[in-house]
Amino acid sequence: MHHKRQHLVRAARGVTMVSGAPGGLGLRDDFALLHDGETILAAGPFAELAAGHDGPAADLGDVTLAPGLLNAHCHLELSHLAGKTTAGQGFMPWVEHLLSLPLYEFDAAEVLESCRTMRRDGTTFVADISTRNAGKVAGVLQDSGFFFVSFTEAIGETMPAGGHLAGRGHWENGRAAVAGHALYTTSEAVLLAAKAECDAAGLPFSLHLSEHEDEVNILLGRHSEFLELLQSRGRLTGYKAPGKRPVAVAHDLGLLDERTLAVHCVQIDDADIELLRASGATICLCPRSNEFIGVGRAPWERLRAAGIPLCLGTDSIASNHDLNLWNEALYLAERFEGDLPPAELLAMLTTIPARAMGAADRLGTLEAGKAARWSVLPKRVECMFQEASPAR
Repeated sequence: MHHKRQHLVRAARGVTMVSGAPGGLGLRDDFALLHDGETILAAGPFAELAAGHDGPAADLGDVTLAPGLLNAHCHLELSHLAGKTTAGQGFMPWVEHLLSLPLYEFDAAEVLESCRTMRRDGTTFVADISTRNAGKVAGVLQDSGFFFVSFTEAIGETMPAGGHLAGRGHWENGRAAVAGHALYTTSEAVLLAAKAECDAAGLPFSLHLSEHEDEVNILLGRHSEFLELLQSRGRLTGYKAPGKRPVAVAHDLGLLDERTLAVHCVQIDDADIELLRASGATICLCPRSNEFIGVGRAPWERLRAAGIPLCLGTDSIASNHDLNLWNEALYLAERFEGDLPPAELLAMLTTIPARAMGAADRLGTLEAGKAARWSVLPKRVECMFQEASPAR
């Protein structure tokens, strides 16, 4: 029987994110991982793991290891639009300019470069949303060594023959799923069918929800410049507003449950927060994208206080300055009003999205049985942990 070679990796510190582990979720000094190239065999004090180990060993020096990061919302098919969109002027100027660009001209080299930079920055998993190029993006993700969910975006009023998952490929570390674009751009029937496809296969379902004020106005039947723009382009010409806020519409349709990732949730009130909490859905915050476009800021503090699981996504490079999750986390931490423990912040990048994406069996923590993937805390994040863990 062939045995894989065991490798030992040492770092000055480690954060395992394993609940109940020695030291809790805080820093552990003189940390090490033993792995076979694919799977972590052990994680703990270097002295213990080094005893008896005679294989390859690497000392990463004065760094802090953490689990590999999970980007819970990204649109990699838009990678070719880096630096080409309008920032900070509000939703309408952004979307009008976006629609003038060649949105879906797939550029494999640009997607590959996006993947390369994300891997460099510690990202291990991507929840990718693609309107027209899901298979192509998934191929690049697989070739780039990511774990991933490749969401085909359901939009419009027509279901593909056989459903959105028909003919989707199979990848070693990836799964195909379906995402709804939004409650006004995707018909009720298509949204319900997309959610049913995901439910039947035990897959996560993703939905842009309450991202901007125009979305709220469209669903409430109020005046919306964006609706007028879409109708001028032949879209939503017969649209009938449900007369309810987006979260209430999603709730009434049965789109919100433990397998749902509600993305953005910027324009929400207390009643919306209670519906989201009761549903068990996870919210994916994209704070830098919201600022880039100019749609406002999600009520992070109230969502946390409600006990709703929160994770982070970068959204696309068409609405962000980079795809670095550490920058997303630092942006949120620096603007969060009140106490946000560093372990909670790191959970938004690791354990929470791993659970939401059905990937907790392989990702989210540094412990035996998980994939041999890790990240290195940037110094600014490391300082947060050191301040919160004075004694280790």
